[in-house]
Amino acid sequence: MKEKIEAILFVTSDPISASKIARILGVKAEDVEKTIDELSQEYSSRSSSIEIVKLGSKYLMRVKPEYSDVVRHFTEREFERGLLRTLAIIAIKQPIKLSDLAKIRGNRCYEHVKKLKDIGFVSEEKRGRSTILRTTRNFAVYFGIKSSEPEEIKQVLQEMVMKDKRLGDYLEKLST
Repeated sequence: MKEKIEAILFVTSDPISASKIARILGVKAEDVEKTIDELSQEYSSRSSSIEIVKLGSKYLMRVKPEYSDVVRHFTEREFERGLLRTLAIIAIKQPIKLSDLAKIRGNRCYEHVKKLKDIGFVSEEKRGRSTILRTTRNFAVYFGIKSSEPEEIKQVLQEMVMKDKRLGDYLEKLST
């Protein structure tokens, strides 16, 4: 069963729940969770560039963030460019009103926000008639950021800007 679960995690590009894997394999979800924990520990113990992360109630196998620059040229984009731009604006300007995001990104942002909520990268909070958006712990985990605090996320993004001039130019445009 361990090899089958590993294979499923390897080929799945979106986070997947233990219950879905259990349905596919015809086993108990608890057994899948236990096996995923074992696999995760195995990857951690052998200094692998691959890791299994838990995002809410789902799991994802990925290249550790510190190796992403090495493999970037060999991988397809996991997210469409527009979705990433919407996510970048939320991360930089959080907390941000959905209406302000729509002024920056246009009506397509509503679809983006729904998808980002579905994968657990963005949370929303109703305040009167406004909807306030923030990144989540899942966002931080996925992108290898140690903290999910908005100010620390902004700090990490600033450090990334210092390393990549193109990213800096892009983020500068977003924040104006």
